Amino acid sequence: MENTAENQPEGSQVKIGLDENPKILDNERLPVHDPIKVLRYRTIKKNNALGWWSAVALVEDHGKKQVCFYRWRRKNEEWKRDKKISFKTPQEWSVFKEAVEPFLKELE
Repeated sequence: MENTAENQPEGSQVKIGLDENPKILDNERLPVHDPIKVLRYRTIKKNNALGWWSAVALVEDHGKKQVCFYRWRRKNEEWKRDKKISFKTPQEWSVFKEAVEPFLKELE
């Protein structure tokens, strides 16, 4: 399901989908702008009090699908993108996964 935010500046539309994280109950719209179409997403962590939100989203941008990790920061009552890492192929994800996993072993 997809909706468009009505209170955005003219020419700027925010696409939304339903959050797949059952712990997030606020139904706030994922702050991703045109031409990006959100197909699915899941909030990883959200702290409205401190103004941080991170999520993983399956999006379509100019007809091409990609999985993106986003982090936003709330400034002046508006979410602004702070970071974005995108994976366009499973091979790109494998490179990150292989790089991170050895570090995770040291957390045990």
